[in-house]
Amino acid sequence: MPDKSTFSEYPIHVDQLCVGLYVRIDDKRKIPFAKRGFKIKTEKEIEKIRKSGLTHVTCILSKSDRMPLSTAPEEIAGRKPKPAPEHKAAPKTPLSKELSQLKQETLERNKERKKKFTRCEKRYDTTVSQVVTLLRRVSGRSGEAVREAAKVMDTLVETFLSDRDVTVNLMNTKPTEARSHYHALNVTVLSMLLGKELGLDADTMHGLGMGALFHDIGKGRVPIAELKGGSATSLQYAVDKLYKDHPRLGAKLATDLPGFPSPSAHIILQHHELIDGSGFPNKLKNASISPLAKIVAIVNIYDNYVNKSDPKESLTPHEALKRMYSKQRNVLDTRYLTLFIKNMGVYPPGTVVQLSNGFIGTVLSINPSQTVRPSVLVFHPEIPKREALVIDLTLEPDIEISKGLRPESLTRDVFSYLRPSSQINYYADTLESSS
Repeated sequence: MPDKSTFSEYPIHVDQLCVGLYVRIDDKRKIPFAKRGFKIKTEKEIEKIRKSGLTHVTCILSKSDRMPLSTAPEEIAGRKPKPAPEHKAAPKTPLSKELSQLKQETLERNKERKKKFTRCEKRYDTTVSQVVTLLRRVSGRSGEAVREAAKVMDTLVETFLSDRDVTVNLMNTKPTEARSHYHALNVTVLSMLLGKELGLDADTMHGLGMGALFHDIGKGRVPIAELKGGSATSLQYAVDKLYKDHPRLGAKLATDLPGFPSPSAHIILQHHELIDGSGFPNKLKNASISPLAKIVAIVNIYDNYVNKSDPKESLTPHEALKRMYSKQRNVLDTRYLTLFIKNMGVYPPGTVVQLSNGFIGTVLSINPSQTVRPSVLVFHPEIPKREALVIDLTLEPDIEISKGLRPESLTRDVFSYLRPSSQINYYADTLESSS
């Protein structure tokens, strides 16, 4: 929350009064109390101020326990502001000093951004449902699944290769399906984001997307006979061995599917290979690894860091990128990794941040042209969270991100408002919606 001691005092309408507010009455002829300045303790005191004939008092935020109410009728518990005399319009008072410092364009565009994001969420939900169906059908060796997946890829390729900029949004969707389905879509979207930056053509992007979507189809295809009997040690050895063989199993399954692209099958086979030869299943080195598999390897590691099976062990998006660059850039393609970090931004979607004006918020989307200045959904105690303010930092040059925060460091009310998800999900959308 912003530090109240930095705010100036300013006039507010009497319909903005609330318990916990420190006010000063400057009209000496209408002081209904012994002191001009005091903290409001009861609703009766508020009513007494109204009956005195006062229309405005001065709010001193540095001495208040909370912010004044908005002038919007629905946010004043049903009370309607008293109409000003026709010959003199009542002065418009901002909700708070820090909001009045935001550009008018930010405030005016907020509702449209919320509508656009809602449309994006609906498209995301539809895509997740398609992914669930596709992964199940492919596991059943359905050629129809390949054709349906190709249609999904065509839509994503069109999005990423459109003339308009593409933004990657955070989707605060509660998972209703297995984590693997969200992981598959995350890896697909973020791989294609990197592919766009690399200037891949439509056919190559299509192959990249298909390989990314199905990169883990070899998981779960474990021969039960190999896990029966034996000691706990031998059982764990068998599990580890089968896990390291899942790229080979997946590639074999993909190759057997009618019409599955050959480059995509290579991605499935090689997405755990590392350029120093320490990966699996074939310990390939740099030149022997498909460039598209190198892309998926980077994104796969990133998403596994931020979406661990135990949410308490998950890294924040910022921490994940930092770890990958500091500890793994020698085993990943450095050029691709650097481009990935550049495109995700220093603070990727899902990162909880503190802004230089004191606001706390969640990075909602990255702006491709200025990745260090994303759009941030901010906490404000006087704005209902269904109407939460989104600050596009490209429009607010005087505001910047001061630091990233861990979700568990938030107070209960801020955490409830921002709802930082234990499941970080991404989706791509054009900056200017055509719908």
